[in-house]
Amino acid sequence: MSFQRLVYFLFSFLIIIQAQAQDYSNFKAFTEIPNEVDSYFYQNLENAKSTEQRLAYLDTIAQVFDKTDLADSLIVYGERLQKTIKELPTTSPDYKYYNYRGIYYEALAKRKMGLLEEAIATYIQGLENLKIAKNKPISMYLKLGLAETYLQKEELQKAKEIIDELLQNKHANDNLKALVLTALADFQYRNNEWDLATATYTKVLELPVIKKLDKLSYRIQLNLARLQSENYTSKESLTIFQQIKKECLEKSYYGFYIHAVLNEGYIYLKEQNYEAAEIALSTAYINTVSWNRLELQKRVNRALVDLYLAKKDFKNAFNLMTQYEAVNKTIASQQNERQVRELEEKYKSLEKEKEIMKLQEAKLKDQIEIDKQRTIKNAVLIGFLIILIPIILLLVVYYQKLQAQSELNRQQEDLNRKEMQSLQQEQELKLARTSLKIQTKERERIAQELHDSIGGNLAAIKLQMNKLDLTTETAISVKKQLDSTYSQVREISHSLLPKEFKEQAFVPIVQNYMDQFNEPENQSYYFNAYPEEAINQLSKKLQVALFNMIKELTTNAYKHAKANQVMIQLNYIPEESSLSLMYEDDGIGFLPNNSEGIGLKNLKSRIDELQGSLSIDSNPGKGTVISIHIPIKEAVIKNNENSL
Repeated sequence: MSFQRLVYFLFSFLIIIQAQAQDYSNFKAFTEIPNEVDSYFYQNLENAKSTEQRLAYLDTIAQVFDKTDLADSLIVYGERLQKTIKELPTTSPDYKYYNYRGIYYEALAKRKMGLLEEAIATYIQGLENLKIAKNKPISMYLKLGLAETYLQKEELQKAKEIIDELLQNKHANDNLKALVLTALADFQYRNNEWDLATATYTKVLELPVIKKLDKLSYRIQLNLARLQSENYTSKESLTIFQQIKKECLEKSYYGFYIHAVLNEGYIYLKEQNYEAAEIALSTAYINTVSWNRLELQKRVNRALVDLYLAKKDFKNAFNLMTQYEAVNKTIASQQNERQVRELEEKYKSLEKEKEIMKLQEAKLKDQIEIDKQRTIKNAVLIGFLIILIPIILLLVVYYQKLQAQSELNRQQEDLNRKEMQSLQQEQELKLARTSLKIQTKERERIAQELHDSIGGNLAAIKLQMNKLDLTTETAISVKKQLDSTYSQVREISHSLLPKEFKEQAFVPIVQNYMDQFNEPENQSYYFNAYPEEAINQLSKKLQVALFNMIKELTTNAYKHAKANQVMIQLNYIPEESSLSLMYEDDGIGFLPNNSEGIGLKNLKSRIDELQGSLSIDSNPGKGTVISIHIPIKEAVIKNNENSL
């Protein structure tokens, strides 16, 4: 199902369900982006006579888009601010202010759209280019945005370092203090410190300044309601989400409106109220697609997958999982991680250089003070020490260098030995796999020859003898021997196939194999095939190949990825005459471009033999999603194996 068809389906379904279910709270889906900007501002922007006037109107319009969470429009006006500011001289009092506003809007929009790497790059670039002191509000707002982006990216330690620095800053105003405390509560929430998070959120709500920070208040209320729902107080949380949804829609806080609808859908799903959950999540999905909120789109998409899996609607679950993978690829294609890493390193180096310079200045002042207090009597001793200390240092450095070289040589020898052992093991494994592969092919060939050639000839001879009227004892004995030989050929032919494939259908074989990994209570290895009957009718050769792929994936998830949750979905798609195998785990993940182990090589080799394709989406700490597509050139329904 294409992306446009999927959105159309969800929107149509939402209209039908809402017409039938008036008892639920109202949901509002926007097929077009709401326009909350007064046309007065657009007209004045067009007619502005000076650069300062254009900057003021651009900033005003951007503030409206920030309030309504329309990230696509916000990023456009952030970039226009930065472009227009170049018309002013750098000495102008408005230059730094509007330049900062443009950078801030651009980074904020990227974060809302889910382009987290680009948002980090923009925040860091802003801190470097503006060269503002640490205690300036502009610098603190940029650092706060950087910390919130790291939180959204689940890089909690980086976020915590920045938040701690901002908490210690005594120059922050009341608004900034409330925002930093909220970021601290967000960190505590994501770090599973729920009691601390609840206390910190409550503390912020009690601050007098919260009355002026309407959006911050709703953000905190949403998170508190989510914490309540985590602690099994769903009814209270549902009431809060519905109230927030209503108020945010009235105030045009569309981002918080989507969050409220999404969390309301989670509660309905948790209570197994699938109809209400489908209405809520479909509404949220349509809005995220309309507003290009990729990160929110991923969250809603994942919730819909869970919903359809709970309803056992595997087809729609598979379609949404495919769309989830497409959104991941869209986000990845829009970000340049290499440049971000370089900017992060530059930023850290700049901060370290500043600290070193301060230490050097303090050390220089101390040295001057010490020099003033020295007397002439110490001159000879100082001179002697000046000569002696470098000699000692040189000896120490030389000794350390010898030790380091010796250790390096030892480590190099160990490394070479390990590499040789690894190569030897890899060659032995390749040889064993090749031998097994050749043995399997030879067994299949012999079975095929026995089945098609010798078995066919025996069947023909038997048919001809049955036509003859042979009643002598010799003829009867020959016929019995022929029947016995015929049966032996069939038994030998079938015995050459793997034992389990003779006794059971394909799907139960795989399910029994997956159940072996479900002994610990915290492990769930799940396999599903659709349609099961068609999958069971695939040729034995293809079934054996698929089973080997599944064993390769499952073994890797258990031994290397340390996964507790594994889901494998195998679908036959008759319209495309192909098979689709979708694999997902919650393991430690890896970088596909940097990891080419034996297991992955074997998997790719098996897929290449079937002329299939492979797609891998994985990152360290975030699990792995693998999609395999295999065209079927042979008939799906296998030939009758009982005939010879």
